[in-house]
Amino acid sequence: MKLILENETSTRQNILRNLLKLAGYKDVRDLQSQNKLVVDGIFGLASWNSLYIKLLNVLPVNFEGYYYKQASNKKQIVWHHSAGSDDAVNMFEWWKRDGVTHVATCIGIEKSGRVVKGYDEGFWGHHIGMSNAQNQVRNIESIAVELTNWGNLSANLTTWANTKVAQKDVIELNYKGSKFYELYPDSQIKALELWTVLVALRFDIPLTYNEKDMWELSQDAINGKVGIFTHNSFISWKTDVSPQPKLIEMAKKLIEYTK
Repeated sequence: MKLILENETSTRQNILRNLLKLAGYKDVRDLQSQNKLVVDGIFGLASWNSLYIKLLNVLPVNFEGYYYKQASNKKQIVWHHSAGSDDAVNMFEWWKRDGVTHVATCIGIEKSGRVVKGYDEGFWGHHIGMSNAQNQVRNIESIAVELTNWGNLSANLTTWANTKVAQKDVIELNYKGSKFYELYPDSQIKALELWTVLVALRFDIPLTYNEKDMWELSQDAINGKVGIFTHNSFISWKTDVSPQPKLIEMAKKLIEYTK
């Protein structure tokens, strides 16, 4: 992680200042003092981890052996949804049992806003699934997150697993041939927002929202452009995450953290 020096003027310093304020800290030294770190005013990985734990409701799970424990330079943040039930712990357990080698995201965010963490964002697993030579590089250079969500629904509001979703939890989108999708609740979107900004700060990834790159196949994403993308950006038939108005509103406002 690139250090942020005390009194430095930069976009990352602005992001850090806004996150510290949200977490209730006066400055980096206050964060370091309260978390029994070396108080030097220099924001590094230990300080970042403390801020991460303060801002997010994190549940670590044991996922050792099921991801690639190889640190790499990160260029992209990729948002997914799980196409499953609201249980990120079970999602990680399924990945352990499915017999597919090291396919996973490092994070699952449940509807309550709880962040279930399988491994550090600096490591990687396969999550994109393109059938081209760029696939592995994109997996290595990206950080991926799953929102627990069933995704697109049938006309009678049932999932691919034939479970029924309550009307109050459904949104009409007419996206990629599906009329109905399960709703992302506010608490889940807020946790995704904070996680995204924290990861963007750590890996120096811009918080700019690019409409077309998020919801349609994006050659920029496929070619490794730095930024925030969705699974839709890499594979044309994917529908995760879906373009729900509150999610789009949040994505557009991420840039405010840089001011």
